[in-house]
Amino acid sequence: MQRVFVMCRLKPGVSMEAYRKWSLEVDQATTPHQKGVISFEVYEIKGAEKGESPYQVVEDIWVDSWEAWQETLKGPGMKRVVEEWETYGDGSTLVAIYGDKIE
Repeated sequence: MQRVFVMCRLKPGVSMEAYRKWSLEVDQATTPHQKGVISFEVYEIKGAEKGESPYQVVEDIWVDSWEAWQETLKGPGMKRVVEEWETYGDGSTLVAIYGDKIE
């Protein structure tokens, strides 16, 4: 298993309320049910220790592997999520990182 963190800001003019509605109705209703996804949680970032957070949204995703996740994103089950995300998220701020738990 690997963990993926996806972080971003919303596009200018997009409210957190609008994003939250879409996240609950589309993203969170779809993504956890895709092949290779073990768990999927979305967080609205409220603040940072120093200054303003560079991100408004963080997704915490447990997946079989980074490679499997990349394939999942290209698959038909994620088509709507990927296409509609562009309406809400600012792609220039999107950061996706992945790793393994240190044990």
